[in-house]
Amino acid sequence: MEEKLVLRMTGLVSLGMVAAMLPSLACALNQEPEMVLPFLGTMVVGLAFGAYALRTTVSQRKMRLSIRGGAVFLGLSWLYTSLLGAVPYIASGDFSVPKALFESASALTTTGVSSVLEGAPYPSSLLLWHDVSQWLGGIGAIVIFAVIMPQLGSSAANLFSAEVQGNSAERTMPHIRAAVRVLFFLYLGLTLLMTVVLLILRQPLEMAVKLAATSISTSGYLHYRTYLTECNDPLLELVLVLFMIIGSCNFILYYRILQKRVDVFWKDTERRWYFGIIAGLTLLVTYNLWRSHFYDLFQSFRYAFFQVVSIMSTAGLATQDFSHWPAFSRLLLFYAAIIGGCSASTSGGVKVSRVVVLLKVCWQEIKRTLHPRMVSVITMSGRPVPAQAIIGVGRYFFLYFIVFIALSMLYSLTGSDMLESMATVVVFLSNVGSAYGIMGEGTTFEALSSFGYLILYVTMIMGRIELFAFVMFLHPDFWAKKRGW
Repeated sequence: MEEKLVLRMTGLVSLGMVAAMLPSLACALNQEPEMVLPFLGTMVVGLAFGAYALRTTVSQRKMRLSIRGGAVFLGLSWLYTSLLGAVPYIASGDFSVPKALFESASALTTTGVSSVLEGAPYPSSLLLWHDVSQWLGGIGAIVIFAVIMPQLGSSAANLFSAEVQGNSAERTMPHIRAAVRVLFFLYLGLTLLMTVVLLILRQPLEMAVKLAATSISTSGYLHYRTYLTECNDPLLELVLVLFMIIGSCNFILYYRILQKRVDVFWKDTERRWYFGIIAGLTLLVTYNLWRSHFYDLFQSFRYAFFQVVSIMSTAGLATQDFSHWPAFSRLLLFYAAIIGGCSASTSGGVKVSRVVVLLKVCWQEIKRTLHPRMVSVITMSGRPVPAQAIIGVGRYFFLYFIVFIALSMLYSLTGSDMLESMATVVVFLSNVGSAYGIMGEGTTFEALSSFGYLILYVTMIMGRIELFAFVMFLHPDFWAKKRGW
C-alpha cells in the first residue's frame, strides 16, 4: 500500500514539472517551432504519468510515509524529475543522453553549472527551461526537507540527521498541503521582491528575473557568466548577498516569523553560527587579499564578502576569478563549500547544524577527559539534541568522507589530476556549482566524457537527496519487505 502512496506523491511532482514547462513551450511556440514537439511530448508524458498516479491511488491520500517510504520518495522524486527534465534536451538533438542528464540534474539540484559554452548556440526555450528548473529545484528542496521529512516522525528525522535545529524544528507546521502552500508563496514572494529591488537598481527585466531566481534558489547559474564582473556595481552585489543569505537560511524560521515568533529566529543556534562563520571567513579572506596586495582594503572586503557568501550559500556566483587568489583564501572558500548553508534551505553542503553539533561533541569530549565526572548536555537553541541525532551526525561525516574519496577516485579516471578531481567532487556534492578554484570560475564541462557526465550526475543527485538515503538504496535489506521500517 505504501508503494502506492509514493506513486501518488511522485505523480504530484510530475504534474508540477509539467506546469513548470509551460513558459518554455510558450517560448518555443513564439520563437522556435522546432522545439515545440520536444516540450509538448515531454509534457504529455509527464501529464499522463501524473494522471495515472493520481487516479489509481485515491485511497492513499491520508496515509503517512514510513522511513522506508520517505527514502524511496526522496530518491525517486529527484531521479524522476531529472530524467523527465532531460527529455527536451535529448529531443532537441543537441545533447547526448549523459550530457542531457547532467544539464537537467545541474538545474534541478541547484548546482548551477552547464555543459554549454557561453555564446554557443542554445535554444532560448531550453535556456528558459534551465532557468525555471533551477528555481523549481530550490522550492523542491525546501518542501522535501521542511515538510515531507518531518512527516516521517522523529526516528526518520534522526536517521537523516535533520533533528538538530532546536526551536526552529518544532513540528508545528500545519497540514502538509497548507505547509507547502505557505512555503511556496513565501519562496515566490521573496523572488518577486528581489526582482522589484533589482528593477529599481535599473537592471534589465530579463536579467533581474534571472538574478532573483538564481539567488533565492542558490543555484547561481547565469548563461552570461561575466555579467556581474562587467556590471562592477557594489550596490547590486550587496543586494545579491542579502538574498543569497535569505535563500540559504532555514525557511522554517521565516514561517516562525510569519507566526509572530521573531524570538525563534534570533535565538536559533544554527542561524547564529552561520552568520558567525560568514563573518569570520570574510575577515580572514579580506586580510589575506589585502596583505597579498591583490586589492585595496575596501575592494578586498567587497570581493571577499561576496565570494564567501556565494560559496557558502552554494549559489556559486562570482564577481572575480578567484582561482588566482592566494592559496589561503581559496582554501577557506573550499571549507565554506563543504559546510554549505542551513537546514531546510535551498543550499547544499553538509549543513551548518551538523558542523555545530560535531564541534560541540568534540568540545564536550575534551571537557569530559579533563573532568570525568562532569555531566553535560549538547543543546541547539536551548533544546537538548537527541542522542540518536548526535550519533547520526557522526555517521554522516564518516559516510561523507568515504563517498568523497570514492567519487574523487572515479572522477580521476576521466583524466583529471588529483586536486582537480577532489575540488570538482566537493562542489558537485555540495551543489555549489562554481567551477571552483583550480579550474577557474568560468570553466564549463563541454568537453567532458560520457563517463564523467554520469559520475557528476550521480554526485549531484547524492548531494541533494542526502547520503544516507542514497546508500540505503544499495543495501539488499532495504528492498526486502520487513517490519521495523
